Amino acid sequence: MIEFEHTIFIILLLSGILNAKPPRQRWATLVILVGVLLVFLPPARQISIPWEIILGIVIPLLLWQNIRRIINSNWRGWGSTIFWGITVLIFSFALWLVGVLNWSGAFLFGIIIASMIWRAGEPEAGASYLSQMGTLTLIFLLTEAEAAIQSPNFYLGGVFSGAFIGVGTALFSVYLLRMISPQLHPWISIGQVYIAYWFSYFIGVSAVTAALISVMVFVWLNQNRQLAYRVKKLPAPLNSWTGFSFVLGLFLLLGWQAHQPVSTLLFIEVIAGTFLGLIITWLGRKWNIAAFHKEQAYWMAGARIALLLFPSLVLWPRDTLHNPAQLTVAIGIAIFVIGFSHVGLSYYFPQGAYSKNIS
Repeated sequence: MIEFEHTIFIILLLSGILNAKPPRQRWATLVILVGVLLVFLPPARQISIPWEIILGIVIPLLLWQNIRRIINSNWRGWGSTIFWGITVLIFSFALWLVGVLNWSGAFLFGIIIASMIWRAGEPEAGASYLSQMGTLTLIFLLTEAEAAIQSPNFYLGGVFSGAFIGVGTALFSVYLLRMISPQLHPWISIGQVYIAYWFSYFIGVSAVTAALISVMVFVWLNQNRQLAYRVKKLPAPLNSWTGFSFVLGLFLLLGWQAHQPVSTLLFIEVIAGTFLGLIITWLGRKWNIAAFHKEQAYWMAGARIALLLFPSLVLWPRDTLHNPAQLTVAIGIAIFVIGFSHVGLSYYFPQGAYSKNIS
């Protein structure tokens, strides 16, 4: 895996652990900060990392952790969407103007930062699709955007094939719930995502689409249909110390391997970006944007923004992502797959009075 993809994966891991809510969250934040500082220590030796296996373990886990929360998300109105778009443009323009990144890299960065600001402000039970756009764009950019550009017709067929596999895996897993002990239901719910991903990967279709749709279908049916057997409490693996420690340990290792020198300009960029994020958070509350609920402290929103900006600006290769088509395709795929899935589920399985809270 080349340097740019290495960086994308580190930022993806970072967005995952910042979105998690493990026990004793203050200690977790301290460990994350220590991990960020490891970037400045040169590694004793370079470690050969099996990227395909690591991606196959982490991506289904992150998809389950994030997508399970937004299944019951409702339309927040044009105000929230427009304000999110303005936030993307503000950060993108600022990064491009000071010469930190080229315009396509700056735009991707703007999407990631805007999504993190939205996620930092949202209540756990009221997540939106806007807060996940950064993560989904990173995943598709990392895994499938290049394939979509090289063979668009073949890839489009792979997307629909992956969707079919995801639906089939989820339906079979829902059926399987009635046949096994309730104690094993959490393993079924997460395990079916891995089955959809790896089966699609081995037959050469869109593994990310298969995993994403398997999550959406399984959670949608579990939350919104009157099933005789259901998972009473959907697992959140990154909210436990076991899952959180695994992803955090991987982030620490990869960050340490991607050693970069420190500079004064870097700290100025992080401070300026954090200040800008706090202004956006204040405006969001003032204008009553749904994502910015007032129970969330300002310092927490600022800390999340700073923790994302700091390692991202350190690690991000400044002269990459010259091909804007990669970013355009990744964003397009993310919107298409999520939108197509949500419309299909709404049509065939309308939401009823059986929605359950997601932990």
